Amino acid sequence: MSLRRRLLALIALLLAASLLAGGLLTYWHGTRKIELEMSSAIAVGDNALRDAVLPFLPGPISDGQIERVVSTFDGDRHLRATLVTSDSKTKFQSRVRPPADPAPGWLQRLLTGTPHSAELLLPDERGKIVLQADPLNEVTEVWEDAKLKLAIVAGFCTLVLAMISVTLGRALRPLESLSLALQQVGGGDYQAHVSESGPEELAAIYKGFNTMAAKLADAEVQNRSLNAQLNSIQDEERAEIARDLHDEVGPFLFAVDVDAQTIPVLLDRGATADVSARSQAIRQSVAHMQSHLRSVLSRLRPGMLLDLGVSHAAEQLAAFWRARYPAIQFDIDCSDESFGGALDETAFRILQEGTSNAVRHGKPAHISLATRKLDTGMLVVSVTDDGGGLKASERKGFGLSGMRDRLARMGGTLTIQSGTNGQGVCLRAEMPYMQPARRPSAEHRDTANNS
Repeated sequence: MSLRRRLLALIALLLAASLLAGGLLTYWHGTRKIELEMSSAIAVGDNALRDAVLPFLPGPISDGQIERVVSTFDGDRHLRATLVTSDSKTKFQSRVRPPADPAPGWLQRLLTGTPHSAELLLPDERGKIVLQADPLNEVTEVWEDAKLKLAIVAGFCTLVLAMISVTLGRALRPLESLSLALQQVGGGDYQAHVSESGPEELAAIYKGFNTMAAKLADAEVQNRSLNAQLNSIQDEERAEIARDLHDEVGPFLFAVDVDAQTIPVLLDRGATADVSARSQAIRQSVAHMQSHLRSVLSRLRPGMLLDLGVSHAAEQLAAFWRARYPAIQFDIDCSDESFGGALDETAFRILQEGTSNAVRHGKPAHISLATRKLDTGMLVVSVTDDGGGLKASERKGFGLSGMRDRLARMGGTLTIQSGTNGQGVCLRAEMPYMQPARRPSAEHRDTANNS
């Protein structure tokens, strides 16, 4: 059942209960009124009867005089006078004025209580005059009054129900629009919008929905943009790795192939000294290719470097960029402690992205990498350079956005400050750290370095 029908049903039930209570109250009031009227009518009639008979006493009373006394009650609304002989036979009886529209018999039986009557004994054993209260007119009067009141109450209830139905319909109509809008949002259409009209409470809900839909739409646009940037970055990284392998590994592979083809020729000639030199050259080429492949793998998967701590990973990162930009001087001030895999990887990614941005955009002569614990329970990771600064358009790049999202998930923040006169950039990240993990042993570090 809909909310509107439930509310209307509840209100209708309350109004029906009010009608029932009103009917019971009317019944109670009607019985009291009829009882009071009949008692009063009998009392007044008894006094009137005695006043009418008293002038004829103590002398004899003729039948005509008695009938005239009884007939004085003709047309009375509440009383009926009856002349009863000494042998209990009805000799003469007055007529009660009937109502124009009498009440139903069931109502008369319901409202009428104990019959009211009075008697006056006549002298000379002439019998008696009996007064009886007839409640029909009074019941009819109560019936007409009850019908009018119930009609008014019923009309009022109908009007109230109609007004409430219209008001609820107007107030809840936007909820139907909200339901359709929610279905649209659930289907991926974030352009859904509802009118912010109606009661203050519902208007706040509509406003909140519109705000949510707008933020979801913005998030959808941002996700599409980030996906496009991610695809672009991935393509660039693939192209860069392909060029790197072609430029660094390709020539050495060619040299190894030439040396390997030359060795059989030298052996046929008996030039053993040259064969040894060629073998040494092959070993040097293979060592260079192994070193370069390890450098590439460390860029793709830093987990192996992080096994020895952020400090070791930062050293390897600096070595990678020194090999390509020998003029850049690197200062490293990183803790040897490990704060857990997730935190170590986040710290390294920040150092990696900050160094990459500094080298690519700033052309610095000096880069400083640092990690530091604060007494407040925060780990600070910073990358500072003295290059040409970071343009406003570059502050919203994919890499920085990715770092902000990563830090936000860990409860951290990222700030970027430019140096004096726009020279240099300081990238600073803060995130809560966990209890320091156990440092790898010296034997483990030596084994890893040798491998």
